[in-house]
Amino acid sequence: MFIRLCKLRRRYRGQEGAVAVEFALILPILLLLVAGIIDFGHYWYIGHVASDASREGARYGTRYVTHFDPTKGTVRTLPKNLSPSISDHVLLPAYADYAIRLPATPDPTVTPSGAGFTNTDPTTVAGKDLTITVTATKTWWVLGSLIPTLGSSKLLTVTTTMTCE
Repeated sequence: MFIRLCKLRRRYRGQEGAVAVEFALILPILLLLVAGIIDFGHYWYIGHVASDASREGARYGTRYVTHFDPTKGTVRTLPKNLSPSISDHVLLPAYADYAIRLPATPDPTVTPSGAGFTNTDPTTVAGKDLTITVTATKTWWVLGSLIPTLGSSKLLTVTTTMTCE
């Protein structure tokens, strides 16, 4: 047993630091891989949050809400006259608060449009489409400076269309 151990020691003599050198060569690649996973994971997360925010804004805008008008009685509230507005409902902390989960720089935007939003007659708004577009910017933490084709940031735009009740 002792003789085998001595032969093994002689055979691997001079390779004591080989593992440290191999680790030093692989470590930068490993760190870049982890940083890329984190960066793309954050990009994917922002896309999902923007999608959720646009769906929440569309649901809020398409629901049937009424108010009392002294001359007409109970009247449907148009999506553009909702209080709070659709963009406030999506972004403000008192309501859905998607702004806290979207990147703050630059500010995310919520843009309502479509026939359901531009319609001025409360009696004909039902059945019209309301489109909500949420735009957010993802700034690359690591990959933007390493991969020039990515640029320093990526604009994410998510659109949801729902029919007014």
